[in-house]
Amino acid sequence: MGRRVTDPGTGPPKTYHVQIDRLPDAALLAALERGAPSNGEHLKARSARCLRTGDKNAWLEIVLDEGRNRQIRRLLEALDVSVLRLVRVAIGSLTLGALAKGRWRMLTQKEMDSL
Repeated sequence: MGRRVTDPGTGPPKTYHVQIDRLPDAALLAALERGAPSNGEHLKARSARCLRTGDKNAWLEIVLDEGRNRQIRRLLEALDVSVLRLVRVAIGSLTLGALAKGRWRMLTQKEMDSL
């Protein structure tokens, strides 16, 4: 079960909240979904939307189908955008909630069935 959930190619979608160094426009969000080349790979988001903006930066919600190594950072770098913070908030239908960094818990049977 664990391998199926964490496999970058076949696992469930992974949802991240990402603070970036600028205010996004529709073109940037579309570019994230269209994708960009990075070191011989074509990286793209399943979806990208703006959660909230400040004066000079913003938080995006980015959903990935795969979750390759440093995929969000590399994709944004290819689009000349810097990542200020990056937090995974969900794997499939499982939200991570208040689970602290480096901590884990047992899944309920209902949660395992949803994956």
